Parts: sequence; structure tokens; C-alpha cells
Amino acid sequence: MIGRRPSRIEKRFRSLRRLLTEELREAVVAGKFAPGERLSEEKLASSLNVGRVPLREALRRLEAEGYITFLSNNEIAVSKPTIEDVQDYYSIASVLEGLAARLAVERGQPEEISRLRELHQLLRETYKEKEPERYFEANSSFHRFIAEMARNERLLRLIDQMRREIQKTRILALHLPQRLDYSMQEHDQILDAFLKRNPELAEATVVKHLQNQMEALIKVLHG
Repeated sequence: MIGRRPSRIEKRFRSLRRLLTEELREAVVAGKFAPGERLSEEKLASSLNVGRVPLREALRRLEAEGYITFLSNNEIAVSKPTIEDVQDYYSIASVLEGLAARLAVERGQPEEISRLRELHQLLRETYKEKEPERYFEANSSFHRFIAEMARNERLLRLIDQMRREIQKTRILALHLPQRLDYSMQEHDQILDAFLKRNPELAEATVVKHLQNQMEALIKVLHG
């Protein structure tokens, strides 16, 4: 039996909900809302010029993704990752991405190494511009391309899943301006391992990079 096709109104509602979800997610990740900050549905609806129903749907989606939390008194708060969250995310990600780096060096083609150099150059440009949001995006592209070079679809899916979890910690990274300098140095080392075609070195540098990021975030949470 063929299901009923959604009406034009339903399509508009879904489109609005998706746009609201994306806009609010970007606001959280960009640090426009502080970790633990209380949000008002009424004020959000007014500032975004939308109804409460699509806004509530978008907020529920963000709750499922871990970006916000509905409190018992019906208030909303921006999620604040715990030390345990950060340790879990990065300890798993370092193993997965370290393996991906080793496989990527072993399986990568010359044109792929060239592309990785281009992504590294883009990362360096955003670093020089001191724009954390663009740096985060370039950083994600760099790491994901390494995962793609590994040519292991199951591993890629696992890394994508952990990257979505790690994204929730980016709001904390905004409080680490000096960490950007160290991060860029570590990406230089990762690229160098690929240029040397050294699988073990590539794995070790990626693991160390993610462990350093984890330790820096834990310091922020300790205050």
C-alpha cells in the first residue's frame, strides 16, 4: 500500500524545522550560547520569528543530539559536556582515527596525498586568520579525508559517529585560544608523517593530537 504523500503545509513545516535545527545547532557550536546557559522558548521564538511548535520540534531534535537539555521545570539549558563525556569521546576517537591514519598512509594514492596537502593549507590559512569557526570546519575536512583514504566504510561510519559526538565539545574549545597554535603544529606533524609515508608515525601523531585536545578540554572543565 502506497503511503499518503505529505501536503505542502507538512513539507513547509519539515523544512522550517530542519532550518531551525541547523541554525540553533550552529549557534551552540559557535559559542553564541554558553555551556549551561538557560534558554527561553518564548524569547527564541520571538527572536527567530517562528511559532512555538516548529521551534519545540527543533529543540527536541537538538536534545536527541546532545546539544541541549530539557530540565524538569520545563526550562531549556545548553548542554555542558562532562569530564567523563570528553574522556569517552576522545579515547574512542583516538583509537579509530589512529587506525584510519595508518591505513590511509598504506593505501593512499599520490593524488590523495596532494589533496591532503591542499586541505592542510586551507587549515593553515584559517589558522592565520584566527577564525575558530572556519578552523573547526577545515579541521573536520582534513580529518575526514584521512578517514576516507583508509578505504574502510565501517571504520568511516564509526569515525563519523564519534566526530558528531566530539562536535559537542567545540563550545569548550572556544575557551582555548592558545590551543589553536598547538593544534596547528600537530597537524603539521600529521601531514609530515603522510609525506614520509610512515604508517606508524601517522597513527602515533593522530593519537597524540586527539589526546592533547582531550587533556586541554578537561582543564577547561576543571576550571
